[in-house]
Amino acid sequence: MKPEELKELAASLPDTAPNRVTLPLVLLRRRDLGSGAFTVFGDPYEEYVLVLLAGSFDGTFEEFKEQTHRTATIYKPQISRLLRRFHSLIVIGFGGAGLNESSPHYPGET
Repeated sequence: MKPEELKELAASLPDTAPNRVTLPLVLLRRRDLGSGAFTVFGDPYEEYVLVLLAGSFDGTFEEFKEQTHRTATIYKPQISRLLRRFHSLIVIGFGGAGLNESSPHYPGET
């Protein structure tokens, strides 16, 4: 992980975020959600951070939790911008349906 990317990440997030984010940030390619679709593999705070950095949300974590009831989908153009900024901090994986929802950190829908 590059120190300059770590500094940029810390500067781009709310003050409490650097202590709550586990690195690397993992994105799963999800063909079942359509072309160029990715989801975050991690807890809801890491999902919030990636959606915030991708420019898809502008608010607090509490607002994000209230407005989001399912896994956020991030698309290829946003992923490309994130990788240009934080190449050493993001890992891309390939998965299928239900992987993120089975995480013990994700409350999901019942």
